[in-house]
This record gives sequence, structure tokens and C-alpha cells, in this order.
Amino acid sequence: MGISGKKVLLTTAHQNIGSGGSIQLFLLARSLVEAGAHVEAIFNYKAGADRERGNFALLESLGVKVDFLRINRWWQPPQIARMRARLREGRFDIVHSHKGSDLSLLLLALPGLPLPCLVNTRGVNFPLGVNRYKYRLKRLDRIVVVSEDSKRAMVERGAPAAKIRVVYGGVDTQRFRPLPADRAAARAELGLPDDAFACVVAANLVRQKGHGDYLAAAASLRAARPHMWHVFAGAGDQTALREEAARLGVADRVIFAGFRRDMERVYAAADASIMPSFAGEGVSGVLREAMACGLPVITTAVGGNPELVKDGAAGLVVPVRDPAALAAAMARFDDDRDFAARLAAAGRELVLANFSVETRARNIFGVYEEVFRAKGMVF
Repeated sequence: MGISGKKVLLTTAHQNIGSGGSIQLFLLARSLVEAGAHVEAIFNYKAGADRERGNFALLESLGVKVDFLRINRWWQPPQIARMRARLREGRFDIVHSHKGSDLSLLLLALPGLPLPCLVNTRGVNFPLGVNRYKYRLKRLDRIVVVSEDSKRAMVERGAPAAKIRVVYGGVDTQRFRPLPADRAAARAELGLPDDAFACVVAANLVRQKGHGDYLAAAASLRAARPHMWHVFAGAGDQTALREEAARLGVADRVIFAGFRRDMERVYAAADASIMPSFAGEGVSGVLREAMACGLPVITTAVGGNPELVKDGAAGLVVPVRDPAALAAAMARFDDDRDFAARLAAAGRELVLANFSVETRARNIFGVYEEVFRAKGMVF
């Protein structure tokens, strides 16, 4: 029987489908629908939210019903009652949460209700705080983490190792692939000169993503490599980073591209992809995307990223918060384009073989099946 015919509810505290875990939720929903499951989804409600700008058409085009709750207020009785009513009405076989707050809401709403399988995905490696107790509850059947490092971080704070399964994220390799025919136009749209060696940082503009460290590295390369340009593709307040770029003398080489729904074209315009983050990463999905697009990548040794990018094999890994090491790695790619191309080819081959959407879906379906069989139920 398998997943076909199962009723599955996917929940998240995200307010849109834009990046990170929300993209992984969409890709899982697509795989579930293709496998014959009936899928519904609940997102976090935000007053005045625009459904079109929230990108929910991606799910609705699959036939997935999308609802909203104030998941950020998970402790409030009205939200608990609404979730409980939704669970009772849906009679789901599987509920798969994708954040901590929606898991909390589910656990408060579930007592007395039948549910064969409750799974939570944790996509970050921030240390657990007081919230660690919910991961020990018997009602939560399995915890899916995105790296061995994320598993280590959870187990160190008391989460039961027996419940945890490592399932690496997947990338849509049909969308994210080399697009050489788009390169010239994409570079022109971004304002990159023909001779630019362009590095892209695909990350929201929040402190832990390391844009400040990256700017320090860029500044150290400015005089010797005026042809090196830097593209910041991500949502967030640009003010402080623009001021820092100006202070460091690299403002004329930094392009703030904002949030992009066409990252495959941004990668087509670039010569390398950099992840300078220093905290919170499970495994950075943008690394998988860039590698699938045939770009050489550099990452800091943060979270589970070194599990994906083996230094010198599928990319370069540098220490966290070390702008000098980051600059040296960027310069190496610039100086040795053949070396960069070899790493890019190896990285793409690695992603195609091990980090496809299909591989991830198969592994997650295996987690569902494990729960059913452990309870003596037919899957």
C-alpha cells in the first residue's frame, strides 16, 4: 500500500514559501502527491498577508489545500482549539511538522485524538533550550534532522537518539541545473561587467549568515582584484550592510539583489557561491542549489555543511569567522579556474547522486513506514 491513499498534513511556522524549510516542505508535498497521497498544509497566519506573494500557488497547483493558523501563538487556547478541530476533521494518517512552534501547537492539540504517525523536521543546529522536553514526549514518533551535526546538537541536550533520523535535504535538479545560455542576460540584469568574477551569497540578511565577515574578506581583495564582484541575494534590511560596504571601500563592487525567486538565474550569472554563516545551519540548502547549478562553492565549517562539502573534493571549507581564510579561498578560485571547475563538476555529481528530491522523499517515506510498522500497522 505504501504512501498511496494516506492523508498527510504538513505544518510549519513559515508565513510563505520562500526559502529553507518552506521550500523543503513544498518539495515533500509534491513528492507525496506524486506518490498518491492526499496532502493538506497549514502555515503561520500573518495579518494582511498576500496569498499570491506568499507563493502558495505552488502548493495549490498540486491540489494541496492550504490553511492558516496563528502558530506563533501556539500556547493560546483559541489556536489550540482550532488546530484540534482541524485534526479531528482531517482524520490524518500522518502529520509532519517543520518547525518547533507548530510541533508545540500539535502536541497541545492532540491529546485524545487518534493519529498513527507524528514526525517533526528540525532544520537548524541551534542548541535546544527549555523546548527540548517536547522532543522526549512519547506522542512524537520521530525527529528528522538534516545533518549528523544537527543530531549531535539535539542528543547533547537530551533528545532521544533512538527517535532521530538523519535525512539530508533535497534539491530540485530539474530547476537547479547549469544554464549557460542564460548567463550573459542574467549578468546584464544584475549589472555585472563582462570581465567580473562574481561571487554570490544566497542568504537572508541576518547576522548569523556572516555577511559582515564576507565584506571584510571582499575588502581585503579589493585592491588586487578589482574585477571581483559580490552579489547578496536575500531578504532583509540592507542598511547596515550597505554602510559597512561603504566603510570598507567595496560598496561599488557589492550588488544587493534582494529576495529572488529566480535563484537559478542568479547562479547562472555567478562564478562561485559562498556561504559565510557562523551559526544555526543544519545543512545550507543554497549550497545544494549552487552545486546542482555547476558552481564551485565555499562554505564555513558551520553545522552540517562540511558533511555536504568535503574540503578539496566538492568545494572548499574554511574556518568560521575567519575573513582571511575566506578571502584566500575566493582568490584560489579566481586564480585557478580549472581547479574551480573540477570542484564544481564533482559537486554537481555529488548532488545528483545523493541529494535529489526523489532521494529525500524516499528516505522520509521510509521514516513514516518505520513508525507504522513499529506500531503494528499496515503501511
